[in-house]
Amino acid sequence: MKNVLNYRKPKFWLLAFSIIILLAVGIGLIANPVIKGRDALEQITDLENISSGEEVSLERPEKSAAEILKELANQPFSISGNQIGDDDQETVVTFGKAFVNLYTGAVAEQETVTFRNYISNENLLKYTNTMLELEQRKELKGAISVHFGLENEFKEAELKKLDVNLYYVSLPFSNQGSGMNLQMLVQAENKALKIVDYYFGNKDGVDTIATGHPADRKLHDPKRWDDQVWVDGVFEKLDKIEI
Repeated sequence: MKNVLNYRKPKFWLLAFSIIILLAVGIGLIANPVIKGRDALEQITDLENISSGEEVSLERPEKSAAEILKELANQPFSISGNQIGDDDQETVVTFGKAFVNLYTGAVAEQETVTFRNYISNENLLKYTNTMLELEQRKELKGAISVHFGLENEFKEAELKKLDVNLYYVSLPFSNQGSGMNLQMLVQAENKALKIVDYYFGNKDGVDTIATGHPADRKLHDPKRWDDQVWVDGVFEKLDKIEI
């Protein structure tokens, strides 16, 4: 009998040890959900803070001046018909404002831009690019009496229908208190708005020097930039401008 008891004794201790291990594991499982529950609550609180904007801002970064100018340069302006009608006047004004912001913004930001979406006449396009380069140089030297910028304040525009597909537009605007005015002739070409002549006429502006004093510079001829003799005279004056 003694030998039998001694043989069964190890099984008793093995059983006891197993029970202790199971109890320890059970206690751990009971405790862990509490910790996990607290972690989950903290995560929910963090998400609420993020959604309310207290810790993380979801606002998109502002566009750079170069990006805005690129968008203006690539912006198309189309109308439904082949000729500008009374219903297109608002689009014509928006078109003019975009050109002003593109040009004056390019001067202020010293950026190279394209005016191809606004001007199709090659002589006028070349003139505009040359004028921009000269005014940028004047801007760098502080030789301009007005303030150019990308964001301009516009007053009420004046529109006159000169022909079936020709509008005169006078668009007064200002930047940092400097009052200016863009005059332009606009036509539709293949249902797209195009500038066929324009004039800022600032006191010391390049276009005033090259194309004439405001008292003499009149906008009424949509074929002006097809007159090669007149165009050659303009570029001769541009070549003589010293900055």
